[in-house]
Amino acid sequence: MGDTTAFPPPPGHYPWPGPHAAPPAAPRRRSIRGPLIAAAVALVLAAGGGITWWALRDHEDTMGHVEVNNGKHVSGSSDSDEECDDYDDYTYNDCDTEDEPDSSYTFTYKITNKGGDYANYRVIVNAFDDDEDYVGQSYLATSHLAPGKSEADSAEFEDYNLTGSNSADDIETIKLAHVERTALAN
Repeated sequence: MGDTTAFPPPPGHYPWPGPHAAPPAAPRRRSIRGPLIAAAVALVLAAGGGITWWALRDHEDTMGHVEVNNGKHVSGSSDSDEECDDYDDYTYNDCDTEDEPDSSYTFTYKITNKGGDYANYRVIVNAFDDDEDYVGQSYLATSHLAPGKSEADSAEFEDYNLTGSNSADDIETIKLAHVERTALAN
């Protein structure tokens, strides 16, 4: 019999006991997946920050661009001096309301373009009764208002602007609810 250590054992088979070192591993290729994910996350965060900055730049509180003043109740018949003429292009019947007294709440407003470019404004004004309960709302708008310029006028709440069985006589106070300013490209 001879010495069994003279010939190397077949691969993966060690006939003698004891700790053996693992065969050397082939060199690993570095994965580029980690740096790519990090770059993608950084790009998304930068884009999100840029979009947020763009959306919020020059957008001050537009509620300060509009002033509304509490108004007064007005009663009377608006068609009293006119003849009933229901042959116009409108679908509602003008003659049905001729004998009914009109009641409205008239107020004044002023819209000032405090931005740096021409803008359109859309405004919602809410009306409340003496218990501060919501009564209704009215809409105001102006278009193509130049920077630094103002538009002042009067508006009114009529019964069709109001909720439920409320009438214009129920209005005690009005408050600015929403102002939307859209800057124009010219």
